[in-house]
Amino acid sequence: MSMFSVAICIPTYNQATYLEAAVRSALAQTHPCEVWVSDDDSTDATPAVMARLILQHPQIKYVRQIKNLGIQGNPRWLVSQPGTEYIVRLDSDDKIYPDYAEKLLKALQGHPTAGYAHAGVQEIDGEGRQLKLRLLARRTGFQDGEESLRASVSGYRVAANICMFRRAALKQAGYFRDLSFCEDWDLAVRLADAGWGNAYVNEVLASYRVWDTADNVRSRRKLAEVEGCRRVIEDSLIPAFSRRDWNPAPIIKRRRQLALGHAVCLRWNHFTELEKSELKRALSRLGDSVALRWKFRWIRTPLAPWIQMPATISSGAKAGIKAVLYRRRK
Repeated sequence: MSMFSVAICIPTYNQATYLEAAVRSALAQTHPCEVWVSDDDSTDATPAVMARLILQHPQIKYVRQIKNLGIQGNPRWLVSQPGTEYIVRLDSDDKIYPDYAEKLLKALQGHPTAGYAHAGVQEIDGEGRQLKLRLLARRTGFQDGEESLRASVSGYRVAANICMFRRAALKQAGYFRDLSFCEDWDLAVRLADAGWGNAYVNEVLASYRVWDTADNVRSRRKLAEVEGCRRVIEDSLIPAFSRRDWNPAPIIKRRRQLALGHAVCLRWNHFTELEKSELKRALSRLGDSVALRWKFRWIRTPLAPWIQMPATISSGAKAGIKAVLYRRRK
């Protein structure tokens, strides 16, 4: 067993630009933590960055994979390694504030059936500029497994995928499943299905980076995202509801909403006609409805942006209200 109670696990691949800041944020915690870094066979300057950091901080546990495990395989391997009671998953382009581990550890220790704890985040861009605050519409406190499972129908109910997990809960759930997208949402559903709740700290305790590349690499993963949503619903949510004899109507409604929301991607110019055809099929598998078929018809007409605008404004307004309330509370 480790002498530490918390391990901060940082999976990384070709993010040498941001990696040092992530590692240093883990080292700067007010509650002492193990720091693990798993390099997924990076081809950039990651080994050099880590060599320099290890010289300064020999306690860092650095592993360079001999072959690329992938965007799911590397984190899954990494979080299964520490012997600590609690494990933080931190992506290598994000940062946690010095009191992150201390406050989330307190939340988990105060709620023995919480499988994970999470908090608000400051969203930043690729250059580190502050964008918006991400906060949940709930107070600091505990949500039990049944409530968490029902809430999971609407998606992954965290401000960002920077969480502290109870190792026993992670192990029981089998860690991250092999999905090409939505693996965090899927894990949250499976943890709730196993009876684990979650604890939320309504404070901004981390920076979460949102970025895209010039060639739209992330948006090109839309097909994987749509398929990931479908698999979470069909493989995890529906079976969990079925085991409890719960009415599946909220899931049916949600999958149709997701399909309608993601259909806006059919307007994006960087998709070929073949890719758009594949996306339409995937969207239909996710949540076919009369409304979706109508949306396929008008999505590429001049009226489409005007119909989409109210939902965009509503989403932005909600985020703004949460940020104002948070700043006033401080």
